[in-house]
Amino acid sequence: MGKPTVDLHLHSTASDGASPPLEVLREAAAAGLKTISFCDHESIEGYLETVDKAREMGVEVIPGMELLTIYKGREIHLLGYLCDPESPVLRAWLEELRKERNEIAEQVVAKFNKHGFDITFERVKEIAHDNVAIGKNHLLFALIEAGYISTRDEIIHVLRTYLTQHGLAYVDFTKNPYYEAVEMIVECGGVPVLAHPGLIRDDQLVLDLLKHPRLGLEVYYYYLGDETGELTRKYYELARERNLFMTGGSDYHGRFSPDVKLGRVAVPESVVENLMAQVCAGKKGVL
Repeated sequence: MGKPTVDLHLHSTASDGASPPLEVLREAAAAGLKTISFCDHESIEGYLETVDKAREMGVEVIPGMELLTIYKGREIHLLGYLCDPESPVLRAWLEELRKERNEIAEQVVAKFNKHGFDITFERVKEIAHDNVAIGKNHLLFALIEAGYISTRDEIIHVLRTYLTQHGLAYVDFTKNPYYEAVEMIVECGGVPVLAHPGLIRDDQLVLDLLKHPRLGLEVYYYYLGDETGELTRKYYELARERNLFMTGGSDYHGRFSPDVKLGRVAVPESVVENLMAQVCAGKKGVL
């Protein structure tokens, strides 16, 4: 396989990425990517900000988003591709989800304060920019800026000790049940995809999350460490066995995750055609 031309999982400052959407677009074009998707958390703004410029640059931008959902008490990430970006139902729903996440983020900051970390929610909001779902990267940046952490090991320690489920600063998110989110994506003309299944680390749970007939699977993904090849093969075989369509991308966040480069994952070009076919089958979406 030659140089990758497809990356369907990018983040920008429309959520917890480090660079504005137009800057990510320029970087993608320079890297030789021909088809991309911004999967910002609870947001389709990356698509809206870049789609016109992308056409001029010869890059196709597919509408996308990544949603935090809950299934049986577990946080599950769900991708939604090709929803109608002008849908008032979609936009109102995403606005409500961002509001809920930011209310939780304020509670997380309060918990950090109780554990001796002197950061403010006002500063975290400034880091996150306007109308963005505040996430772990914004909180980590505030802690780095305040001088509490600096090394990779310190960042990992804070993530594991404070920000994972049941961590010291964790607050439960209950707003968006997984299968309700799947149905909403379909209702808005889109295609739901279970994100990075290798991070779930529970084979039965992955199967439970793939019961909706319209769901696809993010097979091609960059897992830190040496697991990428093994997990890609594992979920490729699962997708073939279950007749699931496949997607893939790097989960690029810019300098917030420096090991992950644009186009880091070899995503076959056929993935794009197969993704578009799902919208045609559903007779909705932006096509």
